[in-house]
Amino acid sequence: MDLASFKLIRAVRDNKAQYLTIDAFIASMIVAVALVIVLAAKSAQPYTTQSELVSRGFTESLSSLKLSELNNPLVINMAKNGTINNLDNTVLQQASEFYFTVRRHYAFELVKNVTYRLIPPQYSFKLLINNDLIYEKAVSNENTSAVLVSSKKLVFGVVNRTALVYGPTIAEIRVWQ
Repeated sequence: MDLASFKLIRAVRDNKAQYLTIDAFIASMIVAVALVIVLAAKSAQPYTTQSELVSRGFTESLSSLKLSELNNPLVINMAKNGTINNLDNTVLQQASEFYFTVRRHYAFELVKNVTYRLIPPQYSFKLLINNDLIYEKAVSNENTSAVLVSSKKLVFGVVNRTALVYGPTIAEIRVWQ
C-alpha cells in the first residue's frame, strides 16, 4: 500500500468517527430538550381536583349572585314580609346580615333554600361566618373525607339601608366528598 492510499483511508476513517460523534451528540441534545419540554409542561399545570373547582365556583356564585337575580319563592316571600329589605345584596351578604342581626335561623333557611340544587348530591358542604356554623349539608363526615377544600370571602355591607354597617367578616365555605 502506498502512502497516498494510506492517508486517504485514514482521512475517511477519521471523518466517520467525527460524524458518529456529532450524530451522537445531536441525538442526546434532542432527548434532553424533549425531556425538559415534557417536564416543564407538566409542572406548569396546577393540580386541581373536582372538589376544589366545585368549592371555588360555589363560593363565587354565592358571593356574586344577587337576591334580585334569583327566582326563589323563599326570597320573594322574605322580601314581601320585610325580612329582606335590600334585594341588591348577594346571598353571602344577606346571610351575613342575618348573622349580625341575630336572625341566624333566617340565614340557615336562606342558604338551605338557595343551595338546594347548586351542589351535586355526592358533595357535602358547610357555610361558616366568623367560624360560626350557619348551614351544613353533610352526606359524609368532614373529618374522614379524602378531600376537604375551603374557600373564604370577605363580606361586608349595610343593614337594611341604614347607617348600621357589618363586616368585614369572613365567610368560609368547606366542600368535601
